[in-house]
Amino acid sequence: MTKTKKLIGILLTIILTTLLGLIYYFFENFFYSDFGCGCSSTCTGYYPVLTSRLIGYSLLISSTILFIASILKLKGLSRLWTIPAMIIFGLAFYGNGYMIFNKGGCGYSLNQRILFIHQTKLGDFAKTNAETISLDSLKDGKLKGKLLGYSIKENELTAFRIDDKPLKVRTSFLFWKVRNNVILNDISYGLSTFRNFEAEKEKGKYEFIGGQGMTEKDFLNEFVLTQKDLTINLKNKKIINHSDGTTRFLFEKE
Repeated sequence: MTKTKKLIGILLTIILTTLLGLIYYFFENFFYSDFGCGCSSTCTGYYPVLTSRLIGYSLLISSTILFIASILKLKGLSRLWTIPAMIIFGLAFYGNGYMIFNKGGCGYSLNQRILFIHQTKLGDFAKTNAETISLDSLKDGKLKGKLLGYSIKENELTAFRIDDKPLKVRTSFLFWKVRNNVILNDISYGLSTFRNFEAEKEKGKYEFIGGQGMTEKDFLNEFVLTQKDLTINLKNKKIINHSDGTTRFLFEKE
């Protein structure tokens, strides 16, 4: 009778584990998809690279096996092993479930998700339709806290804000890493600084508007992706910390 119960327990464990595995699979596919993107064709999720996720899968599977083995006391294994098994599972679930994305509404905001379901909105892009900003709204303080301009160094994305301190967002967790180049190629259209064409009415002069705390290097690094024609032969470069909470980069081009 004991053997029968043990066999039934093992079979139920296998069935339950398989079911949980399938649930996880569909769960992950759902949250890594573009479901709920709304009207934007550019809303995109940035999640750990495949190598990171494969390691995460291995940790999830091995920790699950260890948990089951310790619960059933297979090979005389102590149930205390359930503790490290749960810790490893939790870390792997957190790492695989980490995402930075600009989904929602029309994809004009920066968001972060952990554990697949815990979502935090980090901020809205300052540029309407990811293209322009209202200088009148900027002057009236209506864009305070909005995101305008960015930089990425190592494993950290800095999103600059209007009249507020820059927002720092990690793009990695332990060995789970999000490809920075993928993030830049996708969000540069909406998070990039604003080119003030009004300033260009005077031939040869340019003005770009970014969030508080931007440096000349931040502007120039961004130009490599968005304004390649403005990366050489610049003169009379000037950074101005404007009273409206923005940083202005003024220069002339030969």
